[in-house]
Amino acid sequence: MDPETEVALPFEASTQPDSPSRHQGMYQVWMLAISLSILQIGFGIVTPIFPYYIESLGMAGIELGVLAASFAIARIILAGPLGGLSDRVGRKPILILSLLGFAFANIVYAFAYDVVVMISARALEGAVSAGFFPAANAFVSDVTSTENRGTAMGYLSMGNMVGFVIGPALGGFLAQFLGIRVPFILAGVATLITMLLVYVLVEEPVRRAVKEAAPKIPIREIISRARGCYGALGIAMFANMFAMGILEVAFMLDAVINIGVEPYEIGIFFGVIGITMIIGNVGFGKLSDVKGRKWLIVIGAMIGAVSMIMFIYAHTTIDLLIAGIVLSIGMSMRGPAIQALIADVTDPSAYGTIMGVFGAVSNSAYAVSPLIGGKIFDDTGSAAISLLIGAGVSVFGGVTAAVMLPGEKDREICVADTGSEPETILPVDDNPSM
Repeated sequence: MDPETEVALPFEASTQPDSPSRHQGMYQVWMLAISLSILQIGFGIVTPIFPYYIESLGMAGIELGVLAASFAIARIILAGPLGGLSDRVGRKPILILSLLGFAFANIVYAFAYDVVVMISARALEGAVSAGFFPAANAFVSDVTSTENRGTAMGYLSMGNMVGFVIGPALGGFLAQFLGIRVPFILAGVATLITMLLVYVLVEEPVRRAVKEAAPKIPIREIISRARGCYGALGIAMFANMFAMGILEVAFMLDAVINIGVEPYEIGIFFGVIGITMIIGNVGFGKLSDVKGRKWLIVIGAMIGAVSMIMFIYAHTTIDLLIAGIVLSIGMSMRGPAIQALIADVTDPSAYGTIMGVFGAVSNSAYAVSPLIGGKIFDDTGSAAISLLIGAGVSVFGGVTAAVMLPGEKDREICVADTGSEPETILPVDDNPSM
């Protein structure tokens, strides 16, 4: 890139901790969280339905695994490029286009009558969602500082979990009394409502222009500056999502076939997990701002491993609920802390790209674990081995974080000195929005 080229960067709120920009930034986080909660209601509506939908179409556990994996594979391929695109064209356009794709995919689901159509719809949903979550996380990174980023990530996760509470519970009851196709149509409608809310309520982050004194830094160099931290965070994120993938496929099949759980009970199960995570995400997010990120990640991973063992010995709905609460505590401890630490150690000009890279890491776990879980369930008729694997992966993630992440002053220790500063800072009049 020409050294005279101006590059749009997010306004760094931390330069003025009590400035109106800082408060406006948190307001925008709340607006995005509200929109995300509505999106996740639509997304969560279909969660309790998939095992019954698969059964009605005569599919096996491995096909349910392929269905889940197709979503993740599409996100692995596109999360990085679309995250980088949000660095160039802005966060809001990517958010809106992703939501439009979500809505269309759910309409396709509603009228699917064979596995090929369902897998294609799921892959489409993964493709368009590959832009949404990196852009949302990058948006939060844009408008926050290291002093309040964990709190903001907790709020965003809280919005996610509000939908996670309402969606599965609503989907379970709708499927029980109105059939398994109606919830997909409602999910599409909820996503379109979310798209309108993002258009109206969410503003593109305030940006500034920096005239670079050197060519733009390649993404590989950005990663190399904090290779140890990025590696540990990637493993921790992989472990977090791997456990959820095992749970959603192998254990849900186990619960339906071997324990005899009804759709509304699955809805209650995910609702309890969501309520626990709403409280935990905000509380542990704030705690990570005060006490640091590392040990929340480590302890959360170990708690997640314990929950996997608890699911093995769960034989009643109450057992499932207790194990689910333990799992949600572990996930809410490490989730916001991981996302906040990623942003802490990343150059602001690459927030979208880096969030996309980590989105690909997360989804690689979600691509692998459903396939493993579905295949093992088909072979053994039980989720026990899959859950043991999930526990082992979670422990490995916690140990890696304990060894490789610094305990104090996370950002300062993780980031190597680049030896250069931007030459000039110029105001930008054009604030891209959609």
